[in-house]
Amino acid sequence: MNKSKIKPLYFLIFCLISWTAISQEAVNSTELTSKKAYEYFTKGYHLVVANKKDSAYFYYNKANEIYRHLNDSTGIGQTLVFLAIVESDLGDYTSSESTGIEAIKYLPKNNIDHLTSVYNCLAISSRKQQDYHEALYWYNKALQITSNNNFKILYLQNKANVYRDLKEYNKAIVILDSLRSQEIGNAKTNARIIDNLAYTKWLGGDTAVVPELKRALNMRITQSDTWGQIASYAHLSDVFKKNNPTLALSYAKKMYGMAIKSNSPQDQLEALEKIIALDTSPNLKGFYTRYVYINDSLNTAKNYAKNTYAKLKFDSEQNREENYRLKISSAENELALQKEQTRNTIGAVSMGAILVMLFIYGYFRKQKHQQEKRAEVYQTETRIAKKIHDEVANNVVDIMNKLQYVNTPKENLLDDLESVYLLTRDISHQHKVIETGAHFVQSLKSMLVNFNATTTTVILKNLEEVGLEKISETKQIEIYRVLQELMVNMQKYSAAKLVALTFEKNQKEFKIQYADNGVGVDLETLEIKNGLSNVETRIKSIQGMITFTSALNKGFKALIIFKE
Repeated sequence: MNKSKIKPLYFLIFCLISWTAISQEAVNSTELTSKKAYEYFTKGYHLVVANKKDSAYFYYNKANEIYRHLNDSTGIGQTLVFLAIVESDLGDYTSSESTGIEAIKYLPKNNIDHLTSVYNCLAISSRKQQDYHEALYWYNKALQITSNNNFKILYLQNKANVYRDLKEYNKAIVILDSLRSQEIGNAKTNARIIDNLAYTKWLGGDTAVVPELKRALNMRITQSDTWGQIASYAHLSDVFKKNNPTLALSYAKKMYGMAIKSNSPQDQLEALEKIIALDTSPNLKGFYTRYVYINDSLNTAKNYAKNTYAKLKFDSEQNREENYRLKISSAENELALQKEQTRNTIGAVSMGAILVMLFIYGYFRKQKHQQEKRAEVYQTETRIAKKIHDEVANNVVDIMNKLQYVNTPKENLLDDLESVYLLTRDISHQHKVIETGAHFVQSLKSMLVNFNATTTTVILKNLEEVGLEKISETKQIEIYRVLQELMVNMQKYSAAKLVALTFEKNQKEFKIQYADNGVGVDLETLEIKNGLSNVETRIKSIQGMITFTSALNKGFKALIIFKE
């Protein structure tokens, strides 16, 4: 083997091995990073369950940063959903809405579970801000796409609660009635629907709802549903508050006991508010002291959670900013080095590519031009041959027959020969070399005037005033041939008695208007029947345009526009 070929071969093998190793390392790195993101995400979920939402926010945000680094849109969307939920739970409704909207942009349309979750979150945030109509919008969005019956029931109940907030009790009752009529297998859900329906009816003025409220309470006691019992006792206390304050106080105290059992400070606070409003005994002071203590504790805890969350949010945004700055700085340094190393190579390659492209463009343009000229010459020759065969040759044969077989007077034969002469002269005029430059206008005028006949009058307006003699030779030739083609077609097909050609110049733009009063033509067949297939091509070759206007028995018009 030639030794000069061995080194490049070894180098190629080395490159392939290195590339494979680097690629494998990149894959492994990606897998590890993705695994880490999933670990953060899972940790965030467990912290939410443990009601440590400020810490959950931290881990969800860490997972989101990794997913963004990996350009994993699904991962980004899913973590944004949970971030929005945590922000809403912590009372940062504005941020929750912003995060939720961003999540929708990343989530694929078929990710129904996460989409409905974020719609529900946006509805909750809107309701908390008393933007009830916006909340209804998002609940409707969730209901449109979910196929999970349990979620549908949940969203419909939430929607009914929004109507209750709006005091549109009839709309809420319609929804809850429809749910009540369904066979729902979950006893807790059935009890919740019965309780909410009865309470909403009471708010709407129906006083005969106590049996249904008690029925829901008994179902909840049977199911050991402590949270449900708290809601039932709260509703029964409200219902009896006006007509039976003693019974209402009894239900409020039962609510308070259940709230203590459930370790729910917020429900304890609500129950104490009811007790303080209803109790007139000397023991009220103890309840009031307890209310103040729980309220202060809740505010302290809420403020701590908010401050911790705010700090975490600030730190995460600052970290993200720092990361972006570092990435940008690193990318700029690397780019500067690459620019220095590759500038000359790129310049040489670019210049070579441009030269090659220019050469190819010039070659093909020249070939196309030559092809068009050959086609034009061929068409011209074909047209001349046809005209000689159809008009001149036939007339010559006719004269020969008259000389050979018919005793025709000399005067008639001379007339026939003159007709043949005139035909050949017309053909010569039509295909003679075009004079350009200073004599172009006179040559063009001569060609156009030659179409005057006993049955046709040609009128020329402003031909000598517009300065066609100053345009380029190429444009003069094309304009000459286009107008000649129009006149030949007029002569052959239109039977026009009057032809008008108007020449105009506006600044650096020329306009030529052609009009005749002939039989007209169907524009759909214009190109085929009238042999004008080359006219548009010629005008386009000088960066001009031509438009035709015609209809059967309504004459024919053409407008030509081109630059100087």
